[in-house]
Amino acid sequence: MKKLTIILAHQHYAKSTANKTIIECLKKKYPDVKVRYIADLYPDFMIDVDMEQQNLIESDVILLQFPIYWYNMPAILKRWFDLVLSYGFAYGEGGDKLKGKTLIVSATAGGREESYTPIGSMHFRLRPFINNIESSTYYCQMNFAKPILGYGNIYSPEFDASPDVIVERATNQANRLIAALDELLK
Repeated sequence: MKKLTIILAHQHYAKSTANKTIIECLKKKYPDVKVRYIADLYPDFMIDVDMEQQNLIESDVILLQFPIYWYNMPAILKRWFDLVLSYGFAYGEGGDKLKGKTLIVSATAGGREESYTPIGSMHFRLRPFINNIESSTYYCQMNFAKPILGYGNIYSPEFDASPDVIVERATNQANRLIAALDELLK
C-alpha cells in the first residue's frame, strides 16, 4: 500500500469540531498515517524544512487538511508552501523530488454551500479558492486529485449548525475523503 501523509494546518485545532472529526475518522481508517500538525509543530512559523521535505519524499499521497480562512489557506500552510516547496527540491534544476506524487485537498468552510455561489453571501464558489494549490501541485510535477470540500462547519445561530450537525457534516466529508484516498492508495 502507498504511504499517506496528512499536513494538518489549523491554528485552533483544539477548538475545531470539523477538522478534528475528519482527522479522527482518517486515523481510524488508516492507523499508520502520519499526521503533521504544522501549527502545533511550528507555532513560531520556524518550519523545519529538511524534516518536512523528508516526510514528503517518504510519501506517495499527501493530503492537505485545513479550514478556509479569509478565502484562502491558513497562514501557516502558506508559510509551509513557501519554505518546503523550494527551488531544487520541488521545482527548478534538480527539483523533481515530488514528481509523480499525488496531492489532495480537504478543506472546510464555515458558510453553507449556497453561500459560495455568485448570488450567495460569499459571491464565489469555494473550488476556485483552491486553484493556487492546484497550480503549485502541477508546477511541482505532482498529480492533483479532486478536492474534497465541506460546508457549514461553524457553530453559529446565523448558520443554524449545532455541534452534532457539524460532526455529521464532517463525518460525511471524511467518508468522501476515505473513498477518494482508497483509490489513490491502491
